[in-house]
Amino acid sequence: MSTPSVKPSARTTFLAAAGGVVGLVLVVGFAVGLPEIVGDGEGAAGDAAYSGDLAPLPESLPGELVSLLSPEMPGDMVEQSGGAEALQEIVASGADNVAELYGAPAAFGIYARTDGSALVTVTVAPGEPGLFVPDGTPISPEAQGLERSTLVVSEVEDGVCSGIYAEQVAPGQAVDPAEQPGRVHCQLAAEGLLYDVTSQGISIDETVIAGRTVIDSQLDA
Repeated sequence: MSTPSVKPSARTTFLAAAGGVVGLVLVVGFAVGLPEIVGDGEGAAGDAAYSGDLAPLPESLPGELVSLLSPEMPGDMVEQSGGAEALQEIVASGADNVAELYGAPAAFGIYARTDGSALVTVTVAPGEPGLFVPDGTPISPEAQGLERSTLVVSEVEDGVCSGIYAEQVAPGQAVDPAEQPGRVHCQLAAEGLLYDVTSQGISIDETVIAGRTVIDSQLDA
């Protein structure tokens, strides 16, 4: 009997996420993480105008990441994820729900590698990073008697990121710098817009690069 490869497992994870299992959770998480926009609460001029003031998100990101709505996404993966219409509805719902919650234009996109090995979601809305404890208040590993805890929060040039690791590193053991978090969550900001980026299958640095690519696409529009 042959040994199964890693690829089907990665694809299964991607399909579950693309089908809405992770997508729904992330939309709620973004809403909690985004700072509230102060206003009259009436929103913009109707549902169709929620994302009209933001440039369209790019179709691809560095690291061979493409939009789930892109023609480059393999047809079998799209169909097993519920079909193109269902994916379009998920993406549109993410943008509309955040826009309605905060009464301001918003954009939402889901990206993946075509082999299913990585998944990235991006939410863009007016605002600045606020209190960033979506995964729990960070406690230093020294206070826990560890070399590294399962939660790592780090400051980056234009925001802050958290990484969730599967296992903690016991005292005295070496921390593998090449180990990737199981999940990364970053909040970046530029010129009044907040970029909330969550990833699976890529590093914190790669997640920041993906977020900055989206930033550039908005600023260059």
